[in-house]
Amino acid sequence: MTQMKKTRILTALILSATMGLTACGGGDSSKETSNKEKSSDGEKVLKTYFSDTPQTLNPHTTADNYELLLDMSATLYREVWDEETGAKTYVASLADGDPVCNDDEHKVWTIKVKDGYTFVDGTEINAETVEYSIKMLNDPKLANRNVNATNFENGDAYLKGECDWEEVGFQAVDENTLEVTYAKNYEPESERDVKDLFCFVGTALVKPELYVSCLNEDKTECSYGSSLETFMASALYEPTSLIQGQYLELTRRTDGKAPLEDVFTPDKVEYQAITDANTIVQMFEKGELDAVVANQPAYDEYDGARYVYTIDNYGIYLNSETPTCTALKDVNLRYALYWGLDRETVVKAVYPTALPSAYQYVPFSTMPDPADKDNKTVVYHETEEAKAIRMDGHEVTQEGYDPDLAKEYFDKAYQANGNQKITIQAIYADSSEVSKTWAEAIQSAYQELFGEDKIAIELQATPSAIIYEEIARDKMNYDMCLSCGWGNTYDAPWNNTNWVYSGPYVYNTQYCVIADDNLAAQWDDLFYKCAMYDYRWDAQKKLEATAKMEEILYNDCSFIPAYSGGSRYFFSEKITPLMDEGDPELKFCLMQAKFN
Repeated sequence: MTQMKKTRILTALILSATMGLTACGGGDSSKETSNKEKSSDGEKVLKTYFSDTPQTLNPHTTADNYELLLDMSATLYREVWDEETGAKTYVASLADGDPVCNDDEHKVWTIKVKDGYTFVDGTEINAETVEYSIKMLNDPKLANRNVNATNFENGDAYLKGECDWEEVGFQAVDENTLEVTYAKNYEPESERDVKDLFCFVGTALVKPELYVSCLNEDKTECSYGSSLETFMASALYEPTSLIQGQYLELTRRTDGKAPLEDVFTPDKVEYQAITDANTIVQMFEKGELDAVVANQPAYDEYDGARYVYTIDNYGIYLNSETPTCTALKDVNLRYALYWGLDRETVVKAVYPTALPSAYQYVPFSTMPDPADKDNKTVVYHETEEAKAIRMDGHEVTQEGYDPDLAKEYFDKAYQANGNQKITIQAIYADSSEVSKTWAEAIQSAYQELFGEDKIAIELQATPSAIIYEEIARDKMNYDMCLSCGWGNTYDAPWNNTNWVYSGPYVYNTQYCVIADDNLAAQWDDLFYKCAMYDYRWDAQKKLEATAKMEEILYNDCSFIPAYSGGSRYFFSEKITPLMDEGDPELKFCLMQAKFN
């Protein structure tokens, strides 16, 4: 393949330049430009980019770019990629070991703060520093966006100005010890949940003396982090150069007084503000960028880079309540459509490097290991409970395509329809040629398998902006939808099903309805027990419930999983990410990349 062709293809693939990495304002541009130009030989320099610049480095008020900010402001724990297990994990950062539960109700916990860590100016970090940061995060006068006080006893009252901070369940009892008392119904089920709360960006450190100096007269606003001069790093990386809207440089601390020295690898990270796709491609081709995020399908035509996947999930929504195709009320027709989708042929024809999702209602997801819920996770679909799932008695953990079985189900549905031709209106997004190609491939596959004299898939291009409005619960204005997907929750597999409507305990917008009332009632009960309190301390029960919920979705079959695609991250030959091709969580390991 010629260089020109590679460039043209990759240009078409560039979707965004975020990488979750952005800069913040302030500093002298002439000084910072000279710093930018003097990267010395032998340094491990990671060169990447951003497209947007946040207004602050204050972890209490920031709205995005969490990973970048956590590289500069330390938390008690940090989420990283565990190469051995192939999943994310939580490791101690400022904390000295794991949190310790002090009671049978999981309400009171102790967290030790490790000695020896400092801000970059040498100021020591202790438990009182952490308490101050959490106190100011939740200060009622500041009304910060990232508050977390509702997790703690009396925290809600504090936010309302109804009690003093000393009554809130987050206190430093000595220089090295924090005592955390959780509010009722917020009690964590395991050490892992405690760590998860205290790796959130809002809980990152601020330097008390500097923070105080940045408060306005009535203490309702704080300018901490609005410039490099009003920010003090406490994590492994210090912002050393900044040109507003153009360039940010992070430099690794060498004082030995920052956490996670053995986890993150770059000596320096250089971020450039770039939004033009052609420029991104050209810089990547020249070796001026080491990591590029791309989207769209033609990846195996580009032979100049290595890539890994992140996971998005797509499939076919079926409206069992539609008045225009009453045949879809018959579960046999929905089974026929499920087993009649040749994913390996159809998906690969449209998306050459897409990850087929032949059967999964719950995509790639981990959960606490029932055998050791505090420290280990298991991949949900590798459990015996998930492998035992059946759809109308048939094993579904295979390729999800059986044309003979599909025809058997279709014949039943066709006969129930009075041997009359079944016509299904299928909407798809009109935003891209790829979407149209996908819709036409589905149309052709079903009509060829079942016969054009017996079924017609009538395609209807629909503006992307209103697709989700048309299929939402309050409208349900469709028979079949071919241009929708759903998100993934990595540590709570039962939440991967909350795009389904069944009852009051699903809080997000719902797009599918469980047609069978009995199955809906069962599903709703299980979802409630997983999401609320009944099973919250029992990983085995949650595993069993998740498998039952997924089996209900198979047996109702109002949605047909088709493929997992999403974004791809391209890497230069200079670095190797921790994950193999096809793994889903790159964002947790970019700073852990190995330098070749």
